[in-house]
Amino acid sequence: MNNPYLYINMSQKDQIHLVLFNKEKEKKECLKTGRNKMLLLVINTFLIQEGLDKNSIQGIVVVVGTGGFTSTRIATTVANGFSYAKHTAVVTTTLEEGYDEDRFINALDNVPKGQYVSATYSGEPNITTPKKNIC
Repeated sequence: MNNPYLYINMSQKDQIHLVLFNKEKEKKECLKTGRNKMLLLVINTFLIQEGLDKNSIQGIVVVVGTGGFTSTRIATTVANGFSYAKHTAVVTTTLEEGYDEDRFINALDNVPKGQYVSATYSGEPNITTPKKNIC
């Protein structure tokens, strides 16, 4: 696949959904059951499986607004980190907006490189504090 873009969707609990797509309408999907902490490993394995390397990625689309707080945070952090390291474009989408490769490509081709995304969440984070002072 030439000049692929990467779509990251971690909106379902314990599920990593990746799609490689390009302007020639080629598309490869990867759906893995696993914890959110496995995202980088799954991306790397998927790229190797498709005969690609990290330098071939032209831009990243990441799903926000749905799913767990930590999964959304990990997905946006990985997308922003990748964008920073490889100087590629990154944009967000929501499940409500739907999967639309043409819209993604248009957005990625028109967003300035070096502009990063923020995570939006489906609800308030539920972060608890320990009841005992351990130290």
